[in-house]
Amino acid sequence: MATFRVWAPRATRVELVIGPRRIPMTGEAAGWWAVEVPEAGPGTDYAFALEGDAPLPDPRSPWQPSGVHGPSRVIDHPTFHWTDAGVGAAAALATTLLALGLVLALRPDSRGNGKP
Repeated sequence: MATFRVWAPRATRVELVIGPRRIPMTGEAAGWWAVEVPEAGPGTDYAFALEGDAPLPDPRSPWQPSGVHGPSRVIDHPTFHWTDAGVGAAAALATTLLALGLVLALRPDSRGNGKP
């Protein structure tokens, strides 16, 4: 089961789109809309349709496998297989130091002559 929520404060009708199905969503407080779909779960592609228009991706989606204009996909974070385990703190520190070095090297000097 998955619960889908989207913030659409000006909408009068919001639908969840899963494949060819359009499932009406229920308006909640402060412009939020929600619906629970028992058969939806990790791997389900979905989008939202406002006022019966074309489907739009979830603006809060953590996974857009077809790009930013395609449908969103439900993900189960605890079971997601991360592929960046080899990137450790040392690599992140090296990247940060490299960026800092470039910033310092390219800034105008303190005498105000505008030369790096």
